[in-house]
Amino acid sequence: MRNKNWILVSILLLLSLSVYAQGVDESAAASRYEAYAGKTSMGPNIVASTSWVGAIVEAAGAEKVLVLAPIELRHPPEYDFSPQDIMQASKADLVFWAGYEGFVRNLIQAAEIPETDLVKVNTNNAPPQLIDSVKSVAQLLGTTEKFEQWQKIIENLDNRLTQGALNLQTHTTKAAVQFHQQAFAQYLGYDIIAVFGPQEMTMNDLSAIDSANPDIIIDNWHSPQGQSLQKEGRSYVQLINFPGPYETRTLFDVLNYNGKILGILP
Repeated sequence: MRNKNWILVSILLLLSLSVYAQGVDESAAASRYEAYAGKTSMGPNIVASTSWVGAIVEAAGAEKVLVLAPIELRHPPEYDFSPQDIMQASKADLVFWAGYEGFVRNLIQAAEIPETDLVKVNTNNAPPQLIDSVKSVAQLLGTTEKFEQWQKIIENLDNRLTQGALNLQTHTTKAAVQFHQQAFAQYLGYDIIAVFGPQEMTMNDLSAIDSANPDIIIDNWHSPQGQSLQKEGRSYVQLINFPGPYETRTLFDVLNYNGKILGILP
């Protein structure tokens, strides 16, 4: 008799646990998909390709962002994804990338990520374009209030950068600029007389740039190509795009670092 009662109790216990688990799954599923429209306090599970893309998504107001490429990498787009990345990407609600990361193209196939879960963002650190990129992500996530708070800070930094460029008279400074820093140099008003990269430069390329006698070489820290153009009396700097180096973590950190390296910000 005792054995029969024990069996009955065990069956009832298993049934109750099953019902409870089903209820939790339904709730989790509702939270997962309704979050896009801002119907719940839970945001979507987001994966970002690199620290640059991740910083843009976080600036838009996302709270749970997993960045795939390690922040320590000098050139994050060259990252080679791991089996764990496949699992994480396959479980994500949204996967953000910039479109040029080769490892993401392969990851999309390996993790069987549907096109509807992919979001491409424009990575450009010139503040006006950066604001547009962050705004578009915020509109998708329904986090425009958080974006507006971020926008006030970036606009203040924008004013400081443009005023600093005026004070430094960057329009009178002839610059040779690495391709991936071109947009930021244009934003600051430099007189860009040459753009080099991203393809490997030849001796003729180097000679032509040197003959143009730029005042400054603005190189890209993540893939530097202009070191041989350094000479006495000519400035040489390496700017960053991806947060990570020199203790940078946010877009504000990156812009402040670059402004200081150029002598535009104190």
